[in-house]
Amino acid sequence: MARQTLDERNAKQRERQQRLRDRHRAERRPDRDDVARAMLFWTISSYLDQGRQDWIEELADAVVGVLVDQGFDERAADEVFDDLVDRYARDDRPFRSKPHLRG
Repeated sequence: MARQTLDERNAKQRERQQRLRDRHRAERRPDRDDVARAMLFWTISSYLDQGRQDWIEELADAVVGVLVDQGFDERAADEVFDDLVDRYARDDRPFRSKPHLRG
């Protein structure tokens, strides 16, 4: 059997990924990013409710550190984290609606 070209392998991979995404959508299965967003929102909101700014700063240092280790700019990562905290502080439903899940 002849070896597949890179384009053929990529096309098959796209098809597999699309089938997987379609199956997860049909199952209403959250992906890792959905869980991470919910966990970060819950954590920050809880810390805000408890008035624990020190815990938020500790979390920010840890998260920004991980992002910097991945190659992101420290100042930019800090700004994004601070923006999320501000958004979570003023909005109890900060996520986009997912009407396809409301079936």
